[in-house]
Amino acid sequence: MADTRTAMLRLSALVGERTLFENDAYRKLWVARLLSHTPVNAIVYAMLILVVNATGKNFFSSLFVAAYIAPTALLGTISGVLVDRVPKGVVLAGTNLVRAALCILLAISVDNVLMVYVIAVLFAVGSQFAGPAEASALPAIVPAEQYTSANSLNNLQSLISQVAGLMVLPVIFLKTVGPEALAVVCAGMFLAAAFNFLLIEGFGGPVSTVDITVEDTRERFAEAWARLTADSVSYVSVVIVVLASTLSLVVVTLLPRYSTDVLGLSSENMIFVVTPAALGIWLALRFVRAAAERYSPWWTIGGSFGALVFGVMAAAFVNPFADVLERLNLFGLFDPGPFGETTALIIVTGAIALGLAFVYTFLNVVGRSIINHRIPTDMQGRIFAAQTVLTNLASIPPILLAGILADLIGTTKVFFLVGLICGLLALYYTARNMAAPVRRAA
Repeated sequence: MADTRTAMLRLSALVGERTLFENDAYRKLWVARLLSHTPVNAIVYAMLILVVNATGKNFFSSLFVAAYIAPTALLGTISGVLVDRVPKGVVLAGTNLVRAALCILLAISVDNVLMVYVIAVLFAVGSQFAGPAEASALPAIVPAEQYTSANSLNNLQSLISQVAGLMVLPVIFLKTVGPEALAVVCAGMFLAAAFNFLLIEGFGGPVSTVDITVEDTRERFAEAWARLTADSVSYVSVVIVVLASTLSLVVVTLLPRYSTDVLGLSSENMIFVVTPAALGIWLALRFVRAAAERYSPWWTIGGSFGALVFGVMAAAFVNPFADVLERLNLFGLFDPGPFGETTALIIVTGAIALGLAFVYTFLNVVGRSIINHRIPTDMQGRIFAAQTVLTNLASIPPILLAGILADLIGTTKVFFLVGLICGLLALYYTARNMAAPVRRAA
């Protein structure tokens, strides 16, 4: 146990934090999240690949993502209030038990595309409860001055779970024994996560006495939303995070077809092209705390979102950038240049992925920390649930439209259009906020 704790303390030093893993409750939460997020990434990615391979159309991959995020439209108000009222350990353990059962169902249904869609919807229902519970957990176990550091470490855990869940497990299983075995292994990880969530001290009781009856749910949710809109910084940060998440969902949805249409690679191999994103995530986690302490939330949130929009729009010009790189021959050693067409495309795509991962991770850490700092603890579950609801409701139309447009005009042009629209919306909401009377919650 001492060796494990020492190893985790060394791991935390990667993001410049050396003491948080000495907090037993936080350490258990971090491990439980790792055990939970890794199989979520693996299973959702595997289901997307199953759908893409079975249909071969952008629209059906977009439909899959829409099916995965749609349940929040119905469950957002309920899940937010429930998370604030029911012990978070119970919510998270129960969610992961359900996920384990769904993995077993998937193992016997991999050839049924309709069943894959159904399982995706049920997974999304579980995530609607688990996400707000995890996001609002920090105030129960971490001091306020460590919120940014804790969110950075949480994102380091997300990076590790993404590498394991998107690059390692699918490659090992999908290319060897198949998705059935992957689903069974993920079921075991979900069971382990459920057990670990129950062991966390500070998760034994609710943080709020709000009612959870159907009649009172909407009223309680509206109460939290009113509290959010009373604070300009918190409100604008939520809006920007929602737009950033929408933008990223559209990009991720189109990646499998981008891989085949633009890079000429199989959709399963796309994950290797964007591996530089891992470096971008780490760099963001390494420097976000210093930047958050030095600059105001307006600069950190606004600047990172502006860079995100620029990066997505730059992805529309990946072919011209690759042409320049392909012809680049500074010392005349190659004819016509050192890189072939596919290699140049992969290099440019990897560089863009690194930058996008950096700014998106930076933005999310800052945005989540703002809520942890400025919103009362007993309302944070509802606020994070509202943020998820807004993200998913805002994402469904552009995801479906992007799939259709990508089949008609190509994925790179869709990247440019979506980036431009999200950038204009951010400017609109920022201008409207600046024109309104200054708001600051008491």
